Amino acid sequence: DPSAVDDLFGVLLHEMQRGEDEPARAKRNIRNILNQSQKFLLQSAKLIKYPELVWRRIMEQSVRCSSDFMEALRVFMGPKSEAMIGKLERSVARYHAAIMKKPLAPKNSFALGEAGLQRRIRDELGLDYTLAEVEAIALNEAGRIEDLLGKETKKYDSNKSAGEIIEIARSEWKFSGELLEFYQSETQRVAKGFRSRKAVSFPKGDELDVRLVPEFMRHLYPTAAYSSPGPFEKRQRGIFWVNDLSLTKTTLADKLSEVQQHFGVSLTCAHEAYPGHHLQFVTANKHKRKWRALFAHAIFYEGWTLWCEQMMTDLKIDSSRWTKIIQLHDALWRVHRILVDLRLHTGRYTYQQGVGHLQKYVGFTKARAEADVNWYTSSPAVPMSYWLGRLENDRLYRRLVKKRGWSLKKFNDWLLSHGTLPQSWLEKYMLD
Repeated sequence: DPSAVDDLFGVLLHEMQRGEDEPARAKRNIRNILNQSQKFLLQSAKLIKYPELVWRRIMEQSVRCSSDFMEALRVFMGPKSEAMIGKLERSVARYHAAIMKKPLAPKNSFALGEAGLQRRIRDELGLDYTLAEVEAIALNEAGRIEDLLGKETKKYDSNKSAGEIIEIARSEWKFSGELLEFYQSETQRVAKGFRSRKAVSFPKGDELDVRLVPEFMRHLYPTAAYSSPGPFEKRQRGIFWVNDLSLTKTTLADKLSEVQQHFGVSLTCAHEAYPGHHLQFVTANKHKRKWRALFAHAIFYEGWTLWCEQMMTDLKIDSSRWTKIIQLHDALWRVHRILVDLRLHTGRYTYQQGVGHLQKYVGFTKARAEADVNWYTSSPAVPMSYWLGRLENDRLYRRLVKKRGWSLKKFNDWLLSHGTLPQSWLEKYMLD
């Protein structure tokens, strides 16, 4: 996997994020990284014998877009670091040239294989399912959610798909004021809604800053993202980044088009902020056993965010008539992730078939489907963790709330109180 450029850029990006609050420390760290970057890239290139085709293509995309990243780095570091950044550019070019000269690995070498994927499902997701059982679960869930989505969309237009209805709603969506202020108010409103429903306990002493992505990093972010505090940082402050690309546009039509890409803000706030990633990670970081904060199993932290999205509709925290359709449409996407993830890594799908699957069943454009599948190829069992984690939460909810009579708050607090571990481990070791 020729990922050294992405790995290096990821570390540099982390330091630039730090620079919002600690510019001197961030610049010092970046200078140290730049001093070692040539050696790192040279040694990394030597380790690659047969680059995998998909991963080489991702590397090529990263190198093609590196000029934007270098410009962001120049803006942040200032003119005194020009020589070091120029050296980095040349090192990246040499790394690219070295990788492109190497013979390719056999086609679809990204596939982990049945045995490896089965092991990850057991060891990292904490599930005893066979691969066939995982696939059966996903197919059943896809049918169930398609039925729910069909019933919901018929309320608005029986002749249009959910994707078409969402696009119409997006094009009609408007609000007054600035986008950042809207995110800030929605974050507070959603948090207040969960508090008023007594759905979960909120951590004390934490901070959440909802802020704009800095101008020099706009091209590096999606519409919104979250950066969590480290497990041992005294100041437990998370950052909820909002990427407002309307600020780069001049016409009212272009500005509105960019703002409308954020349609569904309330679900985004529940997912990223309260009670989603921010609340969960801060709660995990405060666990009395210090080593527990080092665990970060995707089946828990991503399953939790989808559970939060479900609670948004179940508890009617958002009054928008579109929230349920958006939530179900996104749920269908997460379910089909399971199928694509599993079939890619067992060799049943080629890269192109994985892309085609998302286009056919979720309505993705080819570019969006490729971006998703690029990630799937290098993260076996992680894409499936989202919905499998959501199902684990639902299974435990039925056992503890429906059968034992726990309140929703007691259930959610118990779930969050053990750190970021697979739900099956919590059930086996932390319940009785």
